[in-house]
Formats: sequence, C-alpha cells, structure tokens
Amino acid sequence: MEKIRVDVNSATVELVELRERHSQLERRLSELDRHLSLTPDEQLERARLKKEKLRTKDRIALLAAESATASTPSNGAPPGTRPAA
Repeated sequence: MEKIRVDVNSATVELVELRERHSQLERRLSELDRHLSLTPDEQLERARLKKEKLRTKDRIALLAAESATASTPSNGAPPGTRPAA
C-alpha cells in the first residue's frame, strides 16, 4: 500500500476552509428551501450547490482520514505512546 504524506498544517487549514464553505452552502440551500417555488435559475443553482456540498463533504472526510493516518505511528500504537518492548 502506498503511503501518502500529508502536511498536517496545510491539511488543517484546508479542513477549516472546507468546513466554512460547507456551512455557506448549507445556509444558501436552506434559503432556497424556504421558497415556495424556485425559478429555473434557482433550481439550477440548488442542484449545483448540492453537488458542491457533497464534493466538499467528501473532501473533508478524505482529509480527516489522511490526517488521522498521518498522525498514527507506523507501529499502530496511538500517538504519544511507546511501542511494547
């Protein structure tokens, strides 16, 4: 299995930015959902936002998993612990 190097600092910054973007998308989708009916443009916007929100959520999950993998020692022991002798 190929090991992936993750710069924890840049991954953390990207996670924060992605979570903020996800929240923005959620708020806009909530605004659109409050409308009784949507114009064709709003329908297209809603579909685009839903797709972007899903891609953002997937990227957040991927970065979180990579970050967790990068912070776990190769011996399988939790970070900050010593391997058994």
